[in-house]
Amino acid sequence: MPAPLLAVDLARGDWQVRVLPALGGALASASWRGQPVLRPSAEEALQQGLVRRSACYPLLPFSNRIADAAFSFEGRAYVLTANFDNEPHAIHGLGFQRPWQVRSSSAESVTMQLEHASPAAGEWPFALRATQVVTLEGDDLVLQLEVENLDQRRAPCGLGWHPFFPLISAAQPTQLQTHWQAMLLNGPDKLPCGSVPPPDTRHLDTLTIDNCFTDWSGQAILTGPHHRITLTASTALRCAVLFRPSGQPFYAFEPVSHPNNALHGIAPAMHILEPGQRLAGEMRLSLSAVPSSDPRSAA
Repeated sequence: MPAPLLAVDLARGDWQVRVLPALGGALASASWRGQPVLRPSAEEALQQGLVRRSACYPLLPFSNRIADAAFSFEGRAYVLTANFDNEPHAIHGLGFQRPWQVRSSSAESVTMQLEHASPAAGEWPFALRATQVVTLEGDDLVLQLEVENLDQRRAPCGLGWHPFFPLISAAQPTQLQTHWQAMLLNGPDKLPCGSVPPPDTRHLDTLTIDNCFTDWSGQAILTGPHHRITLTASTALRCAVLFRPSGQPFYAFEPVSHPNNALHGIAPAMHILEPGQRLAGEMRLSLSAVPSSDPRSAA
């Protein structure tokens, strides 16, 4: 039987958050006034190391898919290991697949670090150091992520988060308010094949979607029966992936720095870091009660 995962529990005011550094720097849970803000994780799944069933995990040094787990950069070809079910692609980078080390912690904050110093065959070919900070500030849950290029070469870099949010029931709907300029269409291979004006994504309970949106405003308001979440991302994160699988009681709203398959020419391009250069991003979840004028407040 595996040893229990070491958890770092944070609490401040109405917030309770559990972080699992050894499980990909993931969040196991986050609640506000006793109600889940993020999708609760099944303890059995976490103990089995199923980080994709956690409440939220970091994405680095890229988000979503790289076609056929291969890419070329500055005249050299690289092959990665496909790491997602039976797909031929590489997905979501390495941050969620590695244990993170706790560098400091308090009742309200934890700082974790991950070093990828000597890439092996099939791994991300550029050395890096990532730092993730999870902090409770008043009514806000703040996640900060920084990636530093430790390589002697220039390196492409992206980052973001994959938070999951619960859907309570169709009788207690959740609504999304945000603004973006375009939605990337997916081909049969689940890779972008064009863009269209964004469809109506307000009613999350009735959606089935897994698409990247570009030129995002950097803010989304998620209103459910128990609370309102204002998700705000820093300027480095101006793409977002909205994922709601058919019939499932959850969705994901993922603030990221680049679109799916950006290393194969999908714009906007990934950041390019010089040796020693860093890329940083922040996601803030601000909680408030649902206004009494909203019919969901009585649900």
